[in-house]
Amino acid sequence: MRIHNLLEEIVLDKINDFLKEYRDKKPSDDLAIVEEYMPDVACYVLNRIDPVYVVSGRGLAYLDIDYIEKLQRDADLVTLINQGIERVTTVQRPHYEKKKERMTGPAKGNFFNFPIIKGRIFNSLNFEPVFDIDVELLERRERVAMIEETWPNPCRVVANTAGNFYFWPQPLPAKDCGEKIRRELELAVRSDRFEEMRHFFTVELDAEEGVIDYFRVNKILTLKDLYLVPKE
Repeated sequence: MRIHNLLEEIVLDKINDFLKEYRDKKPSDDLAIVEEYMPDVACYVLNRIDPVYVVSGRGLAYLDIDYIEKLQRDADLVTLINQGIERVTTVQRPHYEKKKERMTGPAKGNFFNFPIIKGRIFNSLNFEPVFDIDVELLERRERVAMIEETWPNPCRVVANTAGNFYFWPQPLPAKDCGEKIRRELELAVRSDRFEEMRHFFTVELDAEEGVIDYFRVNKILTLKDLYLVPKE
């Protein structure tokens, strides 16, 4: 059984309609940014509207066709899409400009693709999530390069993320597909509110063909919870 949010398809279709409308005009950086970061626009919209879930085609058959058409032409949806496009083009422009400078076509060859590294950090006295603090990912005391600028290192833990932090390291070139390596990495936290913390862990990597720059659910490394000791 597969549960599907009907609005995902409608939102993506609407964004594609926008792109189709302007693609034939003179190309612009704004259009290129929206095409590059279309999932960001879709997430912006979907996080601000109530989902409409169906189970395969069976559930869809029970929905009134007029209701579906109303969703497709909903003015609020169009407004949110325009807001999402404006926000994404504003926020992502610096990252896009840097990415465009180093674009040389798809990366070819074999690479060690890192998993997304996920962790949580808590106060050891009250077990509440810690926020307004920076977590660094290091290798041999040097900051690990990330896959792109939208994944910062250090990662700032903020109040509404429940103590979660994420890293996505940059892929490393490999000689042969299937080659294996182990990397010893370190998390470091320095703060005027807590004692310094260092946590070491190992990542095992298998070389693959090409750079994987899309999310893979089975490629998320979840670390054990970390606890900071407040300074006296």
